[in-house]
Amino acid sequence: FAGIPDLIPQGELRVARNLKITASILNIRLHPHTGKDTYENWISSIYRQKKIAQIHGDRHGMISMIDRRFQSKGLIDGIITTFVKLEDNGNWFNAEKLEKATEAQISEIQIPSNLYPNSAAFFFRFDTDTHRLYFQTYSRGKYFTPSSALKFFRALAADLSITTEFNEASISLIQDKSSMDRLFDLDVIKKVVIKFERPNSDVFDDDFENKIEEHLNETESQEMEISYKAQRGKSIIRDDDMKKLLEAAQTNGSARVTGRDERGAVTLNSQHYPKEFHDKFDPEEMTERTAFIRLIPATPP
Repeated sequence: FAGIPDLIPQGELRVARNLKITASILNIRLHPHTGKDTYENWISSIYRQKKIAQIHGDRHGMISMIDRRFQSKGLIDGIITTFVKLEDNGNWFNAEKLEKATEAQISEIQIPSNLYPNSAAFFFRFDTDTHRLYFQTYSRGKYFTPSSALKFFRALAADLSITTEFNEASISLIQDKSSMDRLFDLDVIKKVVIKFERPNSDVFDDDFENKIEEHLNETESQEMEISYKAQRGKSIIRDDDMKKLLEAAQTNGSARVTGRDERGAVTLNSQHYPKEFHDKFDPEEMTERTAFIRLIPATPP
């Protein structure tokens, strides 16, 4: 084996450095809307106004870039940048003296109001035909979890300047198809709550979406829940109708199951099992953006 390296031309021996990349999906629904232009205008308005929303704690985020090259195909690409937003009146600590920083010491800190530390960038692609927003959840050691993305976009959608123009969007996390099986894997199921946000997919008949949409409009409601409670000493069983409801909730809501397993009482939520895509890429052979786009399925879940 000693002579094998001599057969490889100098400069061509390289160990592949594969990086992890992951993504998940949000289902965004605007009501009323007149077509994909409404969705394009919605995401563009958030970007144009440089809206910042809290993710968790002092971590915030904003849409920092929009790419409309594929807009004619109903695709809006972009970048979500997350960062730490410091409190203007927050306390500072002097680690050297192990005490609270003085006003004089704080006055020496000069950070421009438009600069934020510890930033991380994540790609997204918004399919305005299907209303699916695919977003990167991991990038070079940084995370933008599905639950964080859901909170982030719901906060952006609830901003007064956005709701005044578009009304408030219904946004749900698309869950993995196996999520409902996991929820119903409990030994005993005492309660099932299925939540729908408008508008919904067809469930029982072709007119279901119109019926539920009309009902929510008439009652000025944003969402509805269907609740099942087990008979005394019994465990809830999924029938075909409940399966249809649960299937619709995977993209337009969520389901919560309360019951017991071998450890005792437990409550499970389908949002804890988001649809995820995983892959690896060599940064010397492919850009991170290309790797992200490659993750997106040809047919939306």
